[in-house]
Amino acid sequence: MARPDSVKMLVLTSLLLILDNACVCLCRNRSSSTICFEEEREALLQFRQSFSDGPHILSSWNGEDCCRWTGVKCDRANGHVVMLQITLGSEYPIQQTFFTASELNSSLLNLRFLRSLELSGGFFFGNASMPKFIGSMKQLRYLNLSNSYGFATILRELRNLRELEVLDLRTYSDESVGKDIQWLSHLQTLKYLDMSGLNIAGSGHLMQVISRLPSLSHLSLSDCGLHKLHPSFDLSSNSTFLHLQYLDLSLNFFQGPIPSTTFQKMTSLQHLDLSWNFVKGPIPSAIFQNMTSLWHLDLSENRFKGPIPSTIFQKMTSLRHLNLSGNLFEGPISSTIFQNTTSLLNIDLSHNLFEGPIPSALFQNMTSLRTLDLSKNLFEGPIPSTIFQSMTSLQHLDLSWNLLNSSVPRWSGNLRSLVDLNLEANLLQSIEGGLFSFLRDKPHLESLLLGHNKLHEDIFSVEGNSSGLIGKNLERLEINNNFLGGAFPDWLVRLENLTVLDLSYNQLSGNIPEALGQLQDLDHLDLSANSLRGTLSEIHFSKLSNLSYLDISDNQINGSLPRFSFNVYSLDLSHNSISGPIPQDIGLGMPHLDYLYLNDNLLSGPIPTSLCEIEFLEVLHLGRNELVGEIPECWKENPLMSLLDLSSNKLSGVIPSSLGNLTVLGSLHLNNNSLHGEIPVTMKNCTYLLILDLGENKISGSVPHWFGPSFQFLQILRLRENIFNGSIPSQLCLLPALQILDLAVNNLTGMIPNCLGYMKGMKLHTSIDEGNSLSPASEPAPPMFGLAADIAPTYWDQEHVEQIMKGIVLDYTTLDLQLMVNLDLSSNKLIGPIPGELTLLSGLRGLNLSHNFLSGGIPTMIGRMKSLESLDLSNNHLSGTIPQSFSAFTSLSKLNLSHNNFTGPIPKGNQIQTLDDPSIYADNPLLCGDPLQKKCPGAEAPQVPEEGTHEESKLEKAMFYVVILLGFATGFWGVIGVLVYKKNWRCAYFDYVDRKSDGAEREARS
Repeated sequence: MARPDSVKMLVLTSLLLILDNACVCLCRNRSSSTICFEEEREALLQFRQSFSDGPHILSSWNGEDCCRWTGVKCDRANGHVVMLQITLGSEYPIQQTFFTASELNSSLLNLRFLRSLELSGGFFFGNASMPKFIGSMKQLRYLNLSNSYGFATILRELRNLRELEVLDLRTYSDESVGKDIQWLSHLQTLKYLDMSGLNIAGSGHLMQVISRLPSLSHLSLSDCGLHKLHPSFDLSSNSTFLHLQYLDLSLNFFQGPIPSTTFQKMTSLQHLDLSWNFVKGPIPSAIFQNMTSLWHLDLSENRFKGPIPSTIFQKMTSLRHLNLSGNLFEGPISSTIFQNTTSLLNIDLSHNLFEGPIPSALFQNMTSLRTLDLSKNLFEGPIPSTIFQSMTSLQHLDLSWNLLNSSVPRWSGNLRSLVDLNLEANLLQSIEGGLFSFLRDKPHLESLLLGHNKLHEDIFSVEGNSSGLIGKNLERLEINNNFLGGAFPDWLVRLENLTVLDLSYNQLSGNIPEALGQLQDLDHLDLSANSLRGTLSEIHFSKLSNLSYLDISDNQINGSLPRFSFNVYSLDLSHNSISGPIPQDIGLGMPHLDYLYLNDNLLSGPIPTSLCEIEFLEVLHLGRNELVGEIPECWKENPLMSLLDLSSNKLSGVIPSSLGNLTVLGSLHLNNNSLHGEIPVTMKNCTYLLILDLGENKISGSVPHWFGPSFQFLQILRLRENIFNGSIPSQLCLLPALQILDLAVNNLTGMIPNCLGYMKGMKLHTSIDEGNSLSPASEPAPPMFGLAADIAPTYWDQEHVEQIMKGIVLDYTTLDLQLMVNLDLSSNKLIGPIPGELTLLSGLRGLNLSHNFLSGGIPTMIGRMKSLESLDLSNNHLSGTIPQSFSAFTSLSKLNLSHNNFTGPIPKGNQIQTLDDPSIYADNPLLCGDPLQKKCPGAEAPQVPEEGTHEESKLEKAMFYVVILLGFATGFWGVIGVLVYKKNWRCAYFDYVDRKSDGAEREARS
């Protein structure tokens, strides 16, 4: 028998062992952040193996401790995995890499303690749909499938997640959730619901279903295709919505006025977003009366109009963010409208119709305000000097695009926290104390925009001591499009952190200071359109190592072009007097150059081959210089080159075939040189060409027939003043977008192709030729897409195309060029008649067929070309009378029919009578009538009747035929109808006919 001491010792030892084991367990549990359960680790590894090429985030899933893996979180108390967060890339679909998740196996069900699951940002649940087993994970509290695709098909399975508190389904895919939305009503513990981007417009009784969620506090239905916001959409009528704190209904299609009761009882609401809808009408003054807890209100981009009620924000004492931009609010703003909302942090009233002066007491006592935007309104008068007196926290102020005048207040003691100030596009004339003092008083200012005002050189004056730091944080200074004169202010080079300096379109003179090189952080420098002088070698560009945009165009810079060696991506030195050769290694010194404009200078010498070495060059403009030699045969494949202009130089040789390597070229100008030879067939590779100008050269051969099939986006084809021969290829009619076709002054022979009248680009969009027998059934011109669509709007402002209109050489640019529609086949050797199909070109503004050998008459329907402004048919062998439809022209201001064989009277009426110059009809000996001195014999020249008379004539004809038809019907049925329905009359009639025929027969026999 054991002694008592031994028993005590045994018990004590047992207790120690038990405590030791318990300590091990407790220690294991407490250190579970480093050790995970093997079953759960295996489940996660099986999840990773579901992907053949898994997302990058899963590459860290190695080692024994799964609790340390990226996206995995374990409970500290028991070591179980409680959160799995897999977010793939960007929330924007265009930047995502998608991973097919339909292969996910059910291993995730082994994570029995999982409370939070996120599979967002790039999962694609394909044909097999999202794994339905997720609906069996009933322990989930948080589920995020946002910005993934294909999950809509298993939404019904989510009804089993009865403990779910957060459900995030927001997407950009416009997935439809279908008509059955009842599954949502089972999620009674849901507090947060985001269905933004889902198409729920067809889901019946959506709001009624959502109203059954008693715990809901956050609801986002942005961009869901909702349409109605009327009294039945009364969120205040249900107790569930009364507890909402966050409500986002933006980007829907709500229309009509906003009902005053919709949000009236939602006293718990803190965030309300109705932006980007079509809500219109005035805002009811009592709509937000009880929203004392509201801190974020966004009504931007709607159609609200009228004045803002002065008491609308009276009880919103908690309001922090207010956005009313992009509406039609008008009238003066009440000075007391923000009287009780002094805690506001951000106010945006931009893009409205507010007018009158800005009340000086409007923002009184707003010491917390950080952002204020009043831009793009009609505010006028001076800026009150005391309006921002209490805004010690203001950082961003935008008053641009208004009618504010007078001067910019100095605000010397205020706005010391200001970071961004935008005052551009007003009528401001000066700055109190000058720009130097203004910057000295704003030590935190980073951006100052004063462009498009009426400021003059006085703003550069310095009062008193000019020493000390100024604008030490200023990064962006724009004073473009003003009336600044005098010399370049030297003190500007002390703004050592400046990255953007824009003084373009002013009247600055003198030399560009050498000290400009001290601005070593400068990224964007624009001094264009001034009167600056000097040479480029005087400027220390070598110090501007960070400069990426340099524009000194439209000045008086002379001297030679130095060798640049900085990483500039856009260099514009055009419209100066720079002379000498282009450095042979210019392309090597700027390897990252995208845009190079050296046009309109006095540059000479050959084109350097190093320009072909710039890998990503998009625009090369060397036009209107004195360059000589041949165009180098060195052009390599360039995926970005869209504009090449070598026009108006002294270049010779042939067009290099290597230009065909520039497959995305949108605009090619080689005109006004001395090029010869034929157009290389490799040019057919430039399928995105919009403009091809080879005029004023010595190019020979025939007009290539492959133009039509190859250049489906071509809008301008200019081959004038060359030595092309042969006929006009009918394949040109296959150019659906062509608006200008200029083949003048060549040696073209043969007849004008009839199909030119079917060119869609030369017709009005609502064509007047619909239903005409000459117009073939055809589809409309194909729209531009892809690269062509990108090129078209980008470089029109750089284009120059000459056209002879109304007998004058005109240089068309920008919008005028896009609207120009012209057909010029003059000064060739064309024969045959003028095709009647040309009158179908309803958008044509200019038609020149002069100096050919055309014969026959003018098409009779030419008057329907209502857009025609200039018509020249002179110096041909045309004959016959001038069609009466000439009187229908409404835009014609230039006409030349001289040196032909026309006969008969000149038509009268409408605009043609204003063209009274006799030279229009010279050398047509058989013509008569005004404006010629030769009177027509007999009656007056025929006139096309006025439109009203023509309509009356048509009505009279119609009435005439109606009366004839009525008379015929009455007579016919008056006789035939009686014979049909009266048997005795019918018998008598036929008996009479028989007797007459018998009598006639007997007389014939006798």
